[in-house]
Amino acid sequence: MAGPTTRARANWAVDRATSLPEVWAIVAKHLGLVGAWQLMLVCRAACAGAKESLATLPGLVVCGGRTGGGGPVSDVRRLHLATLRWETMPSLLLARKDHACCTVRGAFVVLGGETSGGGEFTSSVEMLSKGKEAFTALPPLSCGEITDAAAVTVEESGSVAGQVLLLGGCTADWGLSPTVHLVDLATGVCTLQPNLLVARGTFVAARLPKGCLVCAGGVDGNYAPLSSAEILEPPVQGTTDAAWT
Repeated sequence: MAGPTTRARANWAVDRATSLPEVWAIVAKHLGLVGAWQLMLVCRAACAGAKESLATLPGLVVCGGRTGGGGPVSDVRRLHLATLRWETMPSLLLARKDHACCTVRGAFVVLGGETSGGGEFTSSVEMLSKGKEAFTALPPLSCGEITDAAAVTVEESGSVAGQVLLLGGCTADWGLSPTVHLVDLATGVCTLQPNLLVARGTFVAARLPKGCLVCAGGVDGNYAPLSSAEILEPPVQGTTDAAWT
């Protein structure tokens, strides 16, 4: 049985560890967003550590959209996950709705969208670089005006400004498209990639581990809701073909 001195030292070590915000920051990192917020109720050190961990998360950005009357807006806001407060960010150069957006190399990129309540689409692209106080205009999309599309960042380092995959969406003739374009942000050049199986708009798309792409939901060419999902896997080594399944 441990003697009093050993127990005292053990208790001192525990008390010392639980008084360090750095320790709680490590705990919060492994508990996720909800668990980190729950830690704030434990003690002052836990609260400080949880906030330190939450401050390292990227946050949630909403940009553009429509007013109650249907007109586009240029507002951009970011939800700071350590405080759950919305922070105002620089406004878009062009008010728009139903656009695609993603982050590329730490910059926030916005592509296409609708610029009025009367169905005026745009091919414009703009970027807010990290640490900058205003969006800058990039070359427009060579594939033309588009809205209701989805954008996924391409993991690469060889291009000047980065690349984005632009999937599906509604073109200027109001038809939904199954096309997928690889967009070079430095030039606006859009290169065709394997088509989606279904023409869809207002859907979600994301990159999965091992390079797979997945898209799901949205609406079809008749603007009926879709429950389907499809995936694009990287081509097998030694082959160049790839197709959605």
